[in-house]
Amino acid sequence: MSDLADFGVPALGELLTPRLARLLREGGTPVRYRDGALIHERGDIKPGLSMVRSGSVRFGNPGQDGSYLVITVMGPGQCFGEFSLFADLPRTHDAVAIGETVVDQISRTAFDAILADEPELSRIMLTAVTGRLHAAMELIDDMRRLPLPVRTAKLIWQLAHAGGDPAQVRCTQTELAFALGVSRVSSGKALASLQARGLVELGYGRIAIPDPAALAGWIRARAALSPLQVGAPA
Repeated sequence: MSDLADFGVPALGELLTPRLARLLREGGTPVRYRDGALIHERGDIKPGLSMVRSGSVRFGNPGQDGSYLVITVMGPGQCFGEFSLFADLPRTHDAVAIGETVVDQISRTAFDAILADEPELSRIMLTAVTGRLHAAMELIDDMRRLPLPVRTAKLIWQLAHAGGDPAQVRCTQTELAFALGVSRVSSGKALASLQARGLVELGYGRIAIPDPAALAGWIRARAALSPLQVGAPA
């Protein structure tokens, strides 16, 4: 399961024109990482933009109590490093390769040279970053406002639609717990309550949604805020 936080937000690779995609790839250095390899650590200041070419990258941090929290997983076309690239801010999370992974590492010098010749890139980057921030703000509000079973149902529904199959989500219960930021025990109780209501069916490496419309209706009935109409005129 990839892209745990950016539901419905296009990856940078989807927004780029063929010309810009080619220029960024040519301006970067493809770096291969084996499964479990550390790409960067929390606190690193590594100016530049990184784009996932193949494989996946997990972002998370170990806590002082020994816990480990995954914040998101990014797949091909997704980018990271904007904090360091644009604001000289340190990396906020450890980045670890999942499986054999190739990341195009684009230095600040190379990125600035492309940007100087291709001003359209600034608009595309702003669109990608703003979309990610928009999704993060919604996620933070959900975390502070909604009970865990409702958050769990909403996450499942979002992942299913982001994955293109509203009837199921390909993920493990452990991955779901990581995405929710709760323990495996807590997420298991939330899933059990949803299954008891007939809203989900738990399987190996997947969560089935017998009736997507019923799940959506159950979530709407418990939503604390009215849904946003993305793309609606101001």
